[in-house]
Amino acid sequence: MAAQSEDNLNRLREYVNNGQLVIYSEASIMSDSNASAITYVDFCADGKYYYSYDGSYTVRGTQNTSNRNNRGYGAGVAEKSGNWQVLEYQNAYYLEVVDALGQKTYYPIDIQKLLTGKWKQGNTTYVFAPKKGRCS
Repeated sequence: MAAQSEDNLNRLREYVNNGQLVIYSEASIMSDSNASAITYVDFCADGKYYYSYDGSYTVRGTQNTSNRNNRGYGAGVAEKSGNWQVLEYQNAYYLEVVDALGQKTYYPIDIQKLLTGKWKQGNTTYVFAPKKGRCS
């Protein structure tokens, strides 16, 4: 049983190697603001990941005051990198990312969604593209 588990873990690592995760999020249509962001995470075979983010927002003025035509705007970009690995814990798989400051974060991996390649949670859409990572 342990050999099969190790084999599954290795296959999952190979699947994520050199893959790219694209995350697109947008504000709810029920909100008075418009916001969207796109994030790219490239998982390189050397255990490094590269993260780039581009987001913007617009906030409308209130309807009941003299500033109803006013708008607030903003945009931001970010890039960072670190290390990644796939781990198994209690019969489940997790993505461990370690940022440049050594902070570790764990994300559960839903293998079915990962293999499907595209899924949505709330106002966020995820797309995973195997072998499409931008790795040098």
